[in-house]
Amino acid sequence: MTFQQKFAPAIVALALSGIASHASAQNAGGFQKIDAAESPVNYHAPFNAGVVYLRQIRENSTVYVARWLDQSDDSHSSNQIFIESVFSETNPGFAFRTDTPPASLLGMFDELKGNARPNGNSFSYQTPSGPIQVLPFARGNAQCISYAGRWEPARTDQRGSQLLGYFCEQIAVQTAPKHEAPAQQLPDTAARDFAANFFLRFEVNLPDGTGAPATAVQAPVLSAPVTSAPMQQPAPAMPAPGTNEGTMTQGQAPVAPMEPASPQQAPAIAPDEGIGIATSWNNQNGYGALKFDKPAGEGTMIVDSGDRHCEGYWQHQGGRYQTATVPFGSWSLFCSDGVSVRGTYSSPDPSQVKGEGQDSNGQPVFFRQAGQ
Repeated sequence: MTFQQKFAPAIVALALSGIASHASAQNAGGFQKIDAAESPVNYHAPFNAGVVYLRQIRENSTVYVARWLDQSDDSHSSNQIFIESVFSETNPGFAFRTDTPPASLLGMFDELKGNARPNGNSFSYQTPSGPIQVLPFARGNAQCISYAGRWEPARTDQRGSQLLGYFCEQIAVQTAPKHEAPAQQLPDTAARDFAANFFLRFEVNLPDGTGAPATAVQAPVLSAPVTSAPMQQPAPAMPAPGTNEGTMTQGQAPVAPMEPASPQQAPAIAPDEGIGIATSWNNQNGYGALKFDKPAGEGTMIVDSGDRHCEGYWQHQGGRYQTATVPFGSWSLFCSDGVSVRGTYSSPDPSQVKGEGQDSNGQPVFFRQAGQ
C-alpha cells in the first residue's frame, strides 16, 4: 500500500474539514489564517463574496486553502462556498508524481459529496500558468467545474506544485431572469466558455523556483539530474483515491486539446444572443463574438485570429444610450498560444461597437461590430 492510499482519508479530512477552527494552531499541525497577499491564488468576484485564506506548513511542503463564500443573495448572508481551492507546494527536491483527475474531486470536497453530478466531458484548458484539467458538473441549480493542475521540478533546486479545486455559479447568477438550469450534458463549446469566464478572474501566482507544468495525463517518475537519487514525494494535501496512476478513469472522456475555429468567416449569432465582431490584430484580420449570455451587463467574448483562438469576457462599466455618456466597458481575453489581451470598448448606438486594446506582447488589437 502506498502512502497516498493509506493516509488519503486522513489528509483530506485535515485539509478540508473544520479547518477554520484550527486557524491559529499552526504549531499544533493546524491551519493558520493569512492575508490575501500571502495566498498563491486569488479570484476577482463579480458579486459580493467573502473569502478566507489559510496556510499549513508541513515538513516537506506547504498547503494553502482558499474559500470564497457566496454573499450575492439579497441579504448577503448565504455564505455557501462557491469556490474552494487547495494549492500545495513542495520544498526544493520534492515532487508530486501523479495527476489527480478532476472527477475525483467531487468525492473529496465536503461541499460536493453526494451533491454533484458530472454533466460534460473533461478537457484541458490553457491558462497563463499552464494547462489545467477541467470537468463540468452540476450542483443543484448551479453549473460548476472542478479543476486540477500540476507542476513538476526538473532539477533538485526546483519546487513541485499542485492545484485542486472547484467553482460554482453564485446565487446572483442562478436567480437571474435568463438563467437556465444546468444541462444534462453541457456542450463542449459551452463548457469552454464557462471555464474561460472563471479562469480570467482566477489568478495563480506560482512561487519562485516552481517547475514546469506537468503533461495532461502522463505521470513521470522524476530524478534529480545532478545526482542519481530520485526526487522524493511529500505527503500531498489531497491525493486521489486508489493508485491514481495518472490515467483517465472509467467513464471519463479523453482530454482534447483546444483547437482554433476557422477565422475565414464571421460566426453566425442571433441578435438576441450577441453580436459578431471583426478584429484587426497585428495587421491580421479575424472574427469573433460578444455574447449576451451573462447577467449584470457582461458576457462571454470569443475571438479567432489566424491560428489563435481566444476566450474571455466583456463587461459594461457605465454610460447609457441617448445620454451625454455613451455605454462603455472593458474586455479581456486569454488565447490558445498563451497570449492575453485587455482593452476597452464604447458603443455610440446599438448598431455600433468599437474596441481597442493591447496584447501581452505589446501589439495593438482592435475590433468593431461586424458589417459596421
